[in-house]
Amino acid sequence: MVHDDANNLKHNLVLPTLLFASLGAMSWAVRGCSGYGGSAGCLFAGVLWGAAWWFIAREPGPVQSRRYTSGWIILALCVGFYIAGGRGWAQWWTLYEGRLQTNASKNEFVDIAPIYGYAWVFLSAVPWAGIGACMLAWCGDAARPNNGKEWLLWIAKWILRIGSGYVGARLALYLFAEYPNVFLPIYGQIEDRYKDLVANPNLRRMMNDNRSATMHLGLYLGFLMFEVLRRDWRNVTLIATVGLINGVGWALFMNFARVSAFGFNWWRVWESSGGISIGIAYGVAYYLVNRPLNEAQGAQLGDQLTDRWPNLERFGAYLGLLLGVLLSVRNGLKGWANIYLGNEDYWSSVFWRVIGPILIAAFVWLLGATIRAAQLHRKPAPVFPRAYAITWAVLIVMNILAQLVTSSPRHWTELVFAFYYLVLLGATGLIVHYYHLGHQKTAKTDIGQ
Repeated sequence: MVHDDANNLKHNLVLPTLLFASLGAMSWAVRGCSGYGGSAGCLFAGVLWGAAWWFIAREPGPVQSRRYTSGWIILALCVGFYIAGGRGWAQWWTLYEGRLQTNASKNEFVDIAPIYGYAWVFLSAVPWAGIGACMLAWCGDAARPNNGKEWLLWIAKWILRIGSGYVGARLALYLFAEYPNVFLPIYGQIEDRYKDLVANPNLRRMMNDNRSATMHLGLYLGFLMFEVLRRDWRNVTLIATVGLINGVGWALFMNFARVSAFGFNWWRVWESSGGISIGIAYGVAYYLVNRPLNEAQGAQLGDQLTDRWPNLERFGAYLGLLLGVLLSVRNGLKGWANIYLGNEDYWSSVFWRVIGPILIAAFVWLLGATIRAAQLHRKPAPVFPRAYAITWAVLIVMNILAQLVTSSPRHWTELVFAFYYLVLLGATGLIVHYYHLGHQKTAKTDIGQ
């Protein structure tokens, strides 16, 4: 299936970029709120970006015109952002001001060139968005084995693909340990302070943050190198574009937020601008790699554009939604309780005792339904008949959670963000509806043919 809008900038660049940036502006600001933070907050953002990419890319029929449309994309971005979120960044922002904190509680620091701030935020930001892009790229590899030999080659490919990231991460950690002068700011000048971490606790945090960022960068580069060696240039373009654009975006936006916020909830301003940067990166990548394929490209991919295992794809999509949404609900309720009720640990266990069984029961039901459908050789057509309703449900639930954790409305700086999230929901809703109308038109055309 080839569409006339293959080079339509509005449909393939402008609106996807606005959609992903708007979702990032809300979700990444929520990422650091009560109940979230770290990997849990990144999961919140990942499920939104995954659902949005999947919805706008996927067409109603069984044959797709774009390479990256799989339902597994939702789970891929959930997992990718969850992994990338397992580290901090709080030690780098003072580098922009020319200060390397050694003991913040005593206001002790040493002078340093601001370029270190730009450099480390860039190096950290590349895999923060890029690991998700690696896993999204894997969803475009839809070839299915047909015999024993093909199965062995398929398994070997995936072992090498995942192993390449592991090797990259281990190599990065080895280099970090062997060459601290390369990875720790002005290590050669203040080596004695780096070795006395009791008196210089901020340097311990700097070491931890830089080590984690280096490990994630190695993971990202290992995955990227595998695609280079395979000469899958579309995957390479996707992974590299997301990483590089977000690296530059974060390095600039963190400085912008500090200059522009003037004390107005500047950390939330930075978080929101960081999400916009990730959204722009994915929007540009969408245009570069996920426009409708021409006849030659479609012929090259062959049956990879056809749903050969639709029940398994539905399982992947719904599993991503279950994990992303339900875990985010649990974390959001925990954050709300922490703001208004206190005793976060108690409420965390209470909500987990409710959400946990629901998650397990839903997974068992989903797995059973998938197995039954496969045994009966049922092939749903279309694979996702309620994609529009699902996408709206995700948008609404996640925005409600955002409102719950945006502190008390008595604080006007928080109230501003509550209204900001509503405006962003309206913008994303309009864009989603635009693509829904396009999907309806495509479905009618296919039926007419």
